[in-house]
Amino acid sequence: MIWADAFRLGTSMWMNGVTLSETLLAANTVVAKRRQTIDAALRDPPAADLEELGRMVSEKVAAFGAATGAIAHDLMAMHDDMLAQNRDLVRLILQGWPPNVRTIDRIATRESRLALRMSVAAGRAIAPIHAAATANDRRLCRTL
Repeated sequence: MIWADAFRLGTSMWMNGVTLSETLLAANTVVAKRRQTIDAALRDPPAADLEELGRMVSEKVAAFGAATGAIAHDLMAMHDDMLAQNRDLVRLILQGWPPNVRTIDRIATRESRLALRMSVAAGRAIAPIHAAATANDRRLCRTL
């Protein structure tokens, strides 16, 4: 149902905004704490927290790798709908006036579905980054 997609789209966009906000707040704290770790390591290398320094790159690589995989998977799932949408749009242009009602209905329904899928895909892409940033925030705030 096209009208229900609007509610799901709004909910998805809201949750994406909340997740992105939490990620940015956590990243701010993590960067501040890790800046102290890097500063301490530069001042006294033998006493450096090598475990924390080692996590800084590997966690990012894992999180962004998972996000990239989620995006690729979702784009492949949307690919057929996008091609069908283009076919219908070209068909609508070439048919001239009056427009075919069934074609317009397919375009509107598919467009609603694509918008929802794109928003959900964005949420899936930010999820591993959010998980890593908030986990680091909790861990670093607990230990320091």
